[in-house]
Amino acid sequence: MAKAFTTVTWLSAARVLAVLSGLVVTGCAEDLPPAAAPAAASEALTAHSAEFRKSIVEVVPGVHVAIGYALANVIMIEGDDGVIIVDTTESLAAAREVVAAFDLVTDKPVVAIIYTHNHTDHIFGAAAFAQGRDVPVYAHATTWSHIERIMNVLRPVIETRSFRMFGNYLAAGGEAVINDGIGPALAHSPGVDRDLFGLLQPTHTFQDRLDVTIAGRRLVLIHAPGETDDQILVWLPEERVLLPGDNVYKAFPNLYTIRGTRYRDVMQWAESVRAMRGLGAEHLVPSHTRPVSGAAAIDDILEAYSDAIQYVHDQTVRGINQGVDALTLAASIELPPELAAHPWLQPFYGTVPWSVRAIHSGYLGWFDGNSSNLFPTPATTRAQRLLDLAGGEAVVLAEVEARLAADPQWAAELADLVLAANRDSVPIAAELKAQALRTLASGTPNPNARNWYLTEALELEDKVKVAPSPLTAERVEFARGFPVAGVLQTMAVSLDPARSAGIDQRVVFVFPDQGVRYAIHVRNQLAAIERLSGVPGEDQLTVTVDASDWLDLVSGQRGFPLALADGTLQVSGGLADKGALLQFLALFRQDQ
Repeated sequence: MAKAFTTVTWLSAARVLAVLSGLVVTGCAEDLPPAAAPAAASEALTAHSAEFRKSIVEVVPGVHVAIGYALANVIMIEGDDGVIIVDTTESLAAAREVVAAFDLVTDKPVVAIIYTHNHTDHIFGAAAFAQGRDVPVYAHATTWSHIERIMNVLRPVIETRSFRMFGNYLAAGGEAVINDGIGPALAHSPGVDRDLFGLLQPTHTFQDRLDVTIAGRRLVLIHAPGETDDQILVWLPEERVLLPGDNVYKAFPNLYTIRGTRYRDVMQWAESVRAMRGLGAEHLVPSHTRPVSGAAAIDDILEAYSDAIQYVHDQTVRGINQGVDALTLAASIELPPELAAHPWLQPFYGTVPWSVRAIHSGYLGWFDGNSSNLFPTPATTRAQRLLDLAGGEAVVLAEVEARLAADPQWAAELADLVLAANRDSVPIAAELKAQALRTLASGTPNPNARNWYLTEALELEDKVKVAPSPLTAERVEFARGFPVAGVLQTMAVSLDPARSAGIDQRVVFVFPDQGVRYAIHVRNQLAAIERLSGVPGEDQLTVTVDASDWLDLVSGQRGFPLALADGTLQVSGGLADKGALLQFLALFRQDQ
């Protein structure tokens, strides 16, 4: 691209801008450190792909693991008259491919499924293994509640952020996923729901420990909170085989995931790994990356893993207690050399800086102790004032262009100021930021960061549009497996506060097919949901509708006026005013 700006007058203004932005420039362009070596980072990540070469590995007689078929592994434990499946991939399509591969090993039927935790890549392929039969599904007692929280409350944002993190939009923009750090790729296609949803609800749950014999195989299921609160491990004591779920894999652990998560208690994670070490395993079969055999090798891995987690935790807390802010700590804390060099602690999934920031926030929350940040200047206003102080957009964009090669991070941050102040009128800022992000992508060994950099670059270039998936018929059918309370919770977090201002209205909903009644009370610009035990009074506006039909209505698969006309949705009590009901439901519409 031809240079659009000159760089003669930028230096002093840029230094002022840096100080006011809370960032530091320590020298001019000539004495900046060289950019990260893209080739080395790319080569390291490419070499890591060997972890995911597609194969069925027999760890010990009768214990097989399918690697490289999807983001997560599938483990098959063969018993006397059937097999046990541990984790099921993230889609029906991927799971069916694993089923075909396992069928070449044994023709014994699946007699049990085990979920190590609630993440999509471990649960969505279950129906492919059950093949229409009633197969027991084992999980922790809280697993289903975690699934419901994501599906009913956070699905749009978690789905879109996950697709950015795993690079699911890269192919559409002409880019390629190298690998996803813990697997070859996430086996989902944005906007394509066919052969995706195969989730089965757990039928056998436990709190702390469950000793069970299935098809002649003795298994011990142990609650081991770490990457998730519901994480469990599977221990085969007679074979000394340990299945750690997602608490251990060949990469630095995702103590924080950039797709977004509640705080992960990292010391709880470290203690769970140490408890695994005490089992004395001779074979380690993670749900991501390849298995390992040999007691000494496994002991070394588990010791290093737990020690690395504790080290990052302890040094972060040490800094917290010294009053050091999160960003300073993230830039300064590094693993000790012997841990940093360990092959199971390379930054192919999580990173130390992300972990430090998550731990800091987990203990202290968002406030950094600086009074100026209690009620900060709005981002757009702040950006415009900083641009004015620096000499205007042209001066700052000239600095962005000058720094692209030597300091792409700083170039991206400066471009953000222009975009925050006046995004629509300065397309050059988006173009320059996209260039900076591509340079950052080429210089990182972390696939999560690389995928996010490249996806955002494609968005800035208008080559892809990342958005929540529409409510297809497949998604609606999938949602039928959840109690109607989840649908009501989705409504609550969709209430438009402007439309509901001044509204005080309570409507009772009766769902005969699920035998439940709820009241939704819109007041104070929120929707309070209450489960009812008694029969609603005659003075209450009451809606009677099957939960399955209600799901079709709120998802837009059917229209409310027709449902009222044909009796699918019945209104009674109060004034039985259908118009008032439609006005009430309009408070939850998502159109702008």
